[in-house]
Amino acid sequence: MTLYKIGELAELAGVSRRTIDYYTNLGLLKPARWESKYRYYSQDSLLRLKLIESMKNQRLTLDEIKERIEALDYALSRGTKQSQRRSLDIDYLKGQFKQLETQLAQLQPMVSNMDANQAAVATKQVLMQSMTVIQSLLLYINEVSPFI
Repeated sequence: MTLYKIGELAELAGVSRRTIDYYTNLGLLKPARWESKYRYYSQDSLLRLKLIESMKNQRLTLDEIKERIEALDYALSRGTKQSQRRSLDIDYLKGQFKQLETQLAQLQPMVSNMDANQAAVATKQVLMQSMTVIQSLLLYINEVSPFI
């Protein structure tokens, strides 16, 4: 199992350490603590962080996000089988791809009316979101088939 220090997790997820601290204090992320008193985060934490950021992009409040995460945790703690968990992961990834596809379709006609700076900012935002979806997919593939 891969574990990340807070700085590593922040870099992988494209968020600040402060954001991770805030989510940890809210109970959205649960680090493991070792004798060294450092907090370590698992790959599940990375996926969860990406899920939180995705929900924020959908304009959900942190209270709504916390409710959804708690419902997911409850479902997983009630003996959800690994195959059901993978199904949840696949559903999440499908939703991410669908959201990205919708945003690209909406952005395409608008880009021609933008100046170079606006187009660059819009392109960067879509690129960052694409990278997040691809990272989530790669983490999922590694979890399902770590020897590929």
